[in-house]
Amino acid sequence: MITPLTRLFSLAAIIFAGLALNSCSTVGLGPSGAGEYAGTTINSSNMPLIRQTTVAVFAEKGFRLDGSADYGVIRFVKTGSRSAQAAWGSNMNSNPVMVRPEVQINPLGPKTQLICDVYMTQQSEVFGENVKQPHLGGKAGYSSILSTIRKRVEKAEKAKPQG
Repeated sequence: MITPLTRLFSLAAIIFAGLALNSCSTVGLGPSGAGEYAGTTINSSNMPLIRQTTVAVFAEKGFRLDGSADYGVIRFVKTGSRSAQAAWGSNMNSNPVMVRPEVQINPLGPKTQLICDVYMTQQSEVFGENVKQPHLGGKAGYSSILSTIRKRVEKAEKAKPQG
């Protein structure tokens, strides 16, 4: 039987965990500062095609490039939805929560691996820096984006003339 005191302690633990995560400047799950969020392996090593397709598919989902894309990582950004604002925002910070996927492109001989880490950020009104946290929910949405990239690249590779 759950007593009111048990509910109070459970609620306090949830609130404390949320505050602890919001107070961190970077929360990491692995050596790179984040956990592997979503990934796929493409049967192609055509880097220009893979990069172009990645940018196009993320643009279709409302993302824009965040800065210049280097050879191994492409960074995207868009303003978070109302639910992201509610879940990740701070009541004392009026700056919007931003969704920032980072797609790592790893050549593997004739194949290429894509790994997508997603961060939720909010510009700090006190320190002037982004509070960066890995987004651990909603993996299916980003797996679907990477799957779309894989399918388009592989279809384009099959369609090109052999010779």
